[in-house]
Amino acid sequence: MKGRILLVGNTAWSMFNFRLSLMLYLKEKGYEVMVAAPMDNYADRFKNYDISYFQISHLKAKGKNPLEEIRLYNELAEIYKKAAPGLIFHYTVKPNIYGSLVAKKLGIPSIAVTTGLGYIFGTRNLISLIAKKLYRFSLKNAKEVWFLNKEDKESFIDHNIIEKEKTFVLPGEGIDTQRFKAATNEVPVTSRKFRFIMSGRMLYEKGVADFVEASKILKTEGYDFESCLLGFVDVANPGAISREQIMEWEKANIIRYLGVTDNVISHLSTSDCFILPSYYREGIPRAIMEAASLEIPVITTDNVGCKDVVDDGETGFLCKVKNPVDLAEKMKQMLLLPGEKRSEFGRNARKKMLAEFSQDKIVDIYLNKIHTYLHS
Repeated sequence: MKGRILLVGNTAWSMFNFRLSLMLYLKEKGYEVMVAAPMDNYADRFKNYDISYFQISHLKAKGKNPLEEIRLYNELAEIYKKAAPGLIFHYTVKPNIYGSLVAKKLGIPSIAVTTGLGYIFGTRNLISLIAKKLYRFSLKNAKEVWFLNKEDKESFIDHNIIEKEKTFVLPGEGIDTQRFKAATNEVPVTSRKFRFIMSGRMLYEKGVADFVEASKILKTEGYDFESCLLGFVDVANPGAISREQIMEWEKANIIRYLGVTDNVISHLSTSDCFILPSYYREGIPRAIMEAASLEIPVITTDNVGCKDVVDDGETGFLCKVKNPVDLAEKMKQMLLLPGEKRSEFGRNARKKMLAEFSQDKIVDIYLNKIHTYLHS
């Protein structure tokens, strides 16, 4: 065994869906891989891959109770002592903040991965101010701080949260381009309605309401197509869209809600254009990478993270942020494109994923960093 590596995140769901391939590759290379995250429906799945799972009970992503934060710090300390890793990767806000502090105290090298800035730089309030101060205090304890795009890195440097020398830009978290590969037996668009699809958490910040409004505009103009929403209602999130609201949109025949699935490929493969009009501070949106790898053209906002994955006019279109009218215009352009041109967009999108965001490239970066801090 080459060494023990612990990955810490705020949901077992995200660790399983976004980082399982990385973990399995590290296992193939001889490392013992462990995960620490709050319990959810995905926590039990790690044992099927011989990956040790440690439950975090006191991590509340939006929690503000100081006593609960102290409990989280102490709980992480107990987990790290028990797991005894040689290197820790922290993901998302609270693991980055408290995990980096605990790791330093225990003498364990750690790397903080910021997967998107979310509310920290998207709003100006007391919580945002406190988060920045905590980041400034804690991240100096990490060996490196990784970002998924240059804008996020520059924001941290400009706010004096971290020194430039410690930063590194990871080009996304990688997409399995072999798994997300277009099939040859898809239903041709001529035999069904043109379908727009948006997948992810049902949050206002993700632009769900803008997608609905844009769809309404085009349907009012007489265009015949289908708009679908795929993903879970994140009721714990203050920006969540209620199930009742989604049902209202569906009843008005504006959208079709597909619910939640473990097989996103089946839904994407029968769609003609992927939509993500996000105004959230994204890292690199995985949902866009999945669609692009499947050769599906994308319409997304000219926003941090989103614009990194789409080449406007070549793999899809960029639209203005918080602008349903402009989104509707881009959707109309996609609808009216000749089929061969849309196919060209899709092929270009996959080429971009292979060249810039493939999982193999990301894994190589991890291995180099692991060698630096675990074997030096």
